[in-house]
Amino acid sequence: MKNHALYLMSYALCLLISSCANSEYADFEKTESGLLYKFHTKGTDTAYAEYGEVVRIKIAKRLGDSILESSEMLSPDGMEQLLQKGAFPGAIEEGITMMAIGDSATFLINTDSINKYYPAKDSTKNFKPESYLAFDIKLTNIQTQEEVMWEREQNRLAYVRDRKEKEPQELTQYISDNHIDVKPNAKGLYFTETTKGKGARPREGDSVSIHFTGSFLNGTVFGSSVQQSQPIGFVVGDTTERGVFDGWYEGVKLMQKGSVATVIMPSSLAFDSIGEINRQTGKYVIPPYMPLKFEIKLLDVVPKK
Repeated sequence: MKNHALYLMSYALCLLISSCANSEYADFEKTESGLLYKFHTKGTDTAYAEYGEVVRIKIAKRLGDSILESSEMLSPDGMEQLLQKGAFPGAIEEGITMMAIGDSATFLINTDSINKYYPAKDSTKNFKPESYLAFDIKLTNIQTQEEVMWEREQNRLAYVRDRKEKEPQELTQYISDNHIDVKPNAKGLYFTETTKGKGARPREGDSVSIHFTGSFLNGTVFGSSVQQSQPIGFVVGDTTERGVFDGWYEGVKLMQKGSVATVIMPSSLAFDSIGEINRQTGKYVIPPYMPLKFEIKLLDVVPKK
């Protein structure tokens, strides 16, 4: 009898503990897949996010009251992402499909699911079994992928127009502020030799080897063969060579082997209206209509045969 009574007491205690634990989420609803959710605000829009659309959300990830990550730390406007199906039933992506613009909600994901489907993530190593990770989300925008691409292109074109307008002012201001008294050549290149060299100047068709350090007019360095200990070689005037532009051709033709020069050029002699984009990030490495400054050392000249 004592053992039976002890069993009943233990069972009752378990029920009490379970009830207390679940009471924390008593005001949450549950989807068929097991996702717990609670809406805080509902917007006036009735068009819900769908897989394949691009959503902009403000999101904070919590474990209890401790915030682990927050989009506010990266961008006050939130983060943009392509909405795709989650890795498991009841994933956070399912919750976002329940939202429309202006909605805010909290979703609870069982950490066992996260540990199972994302075992390599360092942030999940210390999660206790059967605990919940909370995601506080506010949905601020929904767009189709086509709308996003169109909007980005319009923003890019506006940026290019702005750069085109600013370039002449920036170049003129830099020349004035730095008291550069040399006159530009017919193509707009400013050439100042700081160390004289010897021998003949390179001509069209000659092969040359140079070291360079390239920077924007504000002093920010964007590339340097010196830092990489890797000289650049090219044929003067060979427009088929990638990564070589008219400003370098114009500059080296004014130099001799061993000479060092500062060359300031308008974008028309460099990356022009195109600029250069990092293919991985999609961001400009060299913006369009950007005047550039190069420190160039002519290492060698091999005459055309």
